[in-house]
Parts: sequence; C-alpha cells; structure tokens
Amino acid sequence: MRIELKAAHYYRCFLILMLVLYAPLVTADRDPFVVRHASFNFNQTLLQLDLVVDSEIPEYIAIAIDQGFAVPLMFEFEIRTTRAYWFDEKIVSLKQKYLLHYLPMLDSFAVFDINSSERHYFNDRKAAVRFLEVVYNYPMLDINNLSADKEYYARVRFGIDTDELPVPLKSSSLWDNDWDLQSDWYRWEVPRPQK
Repeated sequence: MRIELKAAHYYRCFLILMLVLYAPLVTADRDPFVVRHASFNFNQTLLQLDLVVDSEIPEYIAIAIDQGFAVPLMFEFEIRTTRAYWFDEKIVSLKQKYLLHYLPMLDSFAVFDINSSERHYFNDRKAAVRFLEVVYNYPMLDINNLSADKEYYARVRFGIDTDELPVPLKSSSLWDNDWDLQSDWYRWEVPRPQK
C-alpha cells in the first residue's frame, strides 16, 4: 500500500512538473492578435472595411490595464500596388488608434477612439476587447481615386501601438518587455464595383 502511495505521489509530481514546463510552450505558440477576416463592401463607390480579429491579451498587459494604464491599440491599414522592379507602392495608409483603460471611479473599462474622439464604456475588460475585435463599414476611400488600369491589394494588421505606449510601460522592469505585439499582415485584392 505504501509503495502504491509513493508511486502515485511521484506520478502526480511528474505531471505537475510537465505542466509547469509545457505551459509556457503552449502560451508562447499562441499569437495574441490574429486577423481572421478582412474585406471591403461598397456604399456606391465608397470602399468600406469589414474586419474581424481574434485577440488574447497577455496577462501582464491585462494587469497593466487593470492598474490604470491606458494601453494603446490600433489597426493599421494600407492599399498598395505592385511594381515590377521595385518595392510595392503605398497608395493609402491609415492607422486607427484606440486607448483601452480602466476607470476605477466608474468601475468600468473604456475604449477611447482617438481618431473620432468617441468613448465607449464596458462593464468588464473582455467586453471592451470584444468591441475592438469587430469593425464594420469603416469608410476608406472612393474607388474612383484609384487608377482603373492598375491592380491593387489591401493589407491590415492589429495590435499594440508601441509608438504611443506610456513611458512606464516601455521602461519599467516590473513588466514583461514584449509589448511589441501585432498580428501578421492580412492581405486581399481590392475589388472593383459591379457595373
């Protein structure tokens, strides 16, 4: 009986050790931000962006938000055209900026849209993050501003705007240093309106 208890104890210790060693590998493989879908729809000749993002904010960033730091998030968008013997030409570039922060006086989370100066309030951090994950009918440009004889593609990515990161988060040794987190670029062809 005592031998079986010792074996069970060692087996449990082994499982715990494997979980401790394996857990960082599992979390390290998961990208915190992934663009799942991006496309355009037309409002007459106006291109409008639809965007869906999956996000898993790392724990150290969630702690910073909960402690009152305003964490800058953004989606960065470009329209480009290919060139045969040089880098692709950037035609349109836009950065939509947000600040996600906790308001202890209201016991709520706020998303501040820097581009439009609008503020949205949420009961919890997850609801605020979900609000940022979906964009519909975001106006981009009139399709007539693009040359009819060229092919264009669009690309977008989502993540933390490190240019706007508060200094304490950039430099403090209290925080994990990896704040430079963006999704990969998601690319698709720019459609032409149906005639």
